[in-house]
Amino acid sequence: MSEVRKQSRVDCDIILNKTERGMMNVARATNISLSGMRIQRLLDPYASADENIQFELELPGTAEPLVLSGKKVYEGADHFGVRFTEISHRHFIRLRSWIAEHTLPQQLPAFH
Repeated sequence: MSEVRKQSRVDCDIILNKTERGMMNVARATNISLSGMRIQRLLDPYASADENIQFELELPGTAEPLVLSGKKVYEGADHFGVRFTEISHRHFIRLRSWIAEHTLPQQLPAFH
């Protein structure tokens, strides 16, 4: 699969609520960017054909959850990728700040 990502991603381990077809399940985000995230299924009994999903997640170190919607862009055996389709401006700003905080140390050179 060729890389089509336009935003830098940050590896993470974030437990979140995922609502799909009116059913809420727990899942795990394993990386996140301003445009989407990779989700690992935890309690889903099977892969769904539904492409539109709502999420509620707390970024580490924050108290208020982000609420956003996304569309599946790829699917694997135990994971899938989502492109964000709806996110409030306030939540987008919080996500952008969190990503910037967690991206910066990876970009700095190591001095010994």
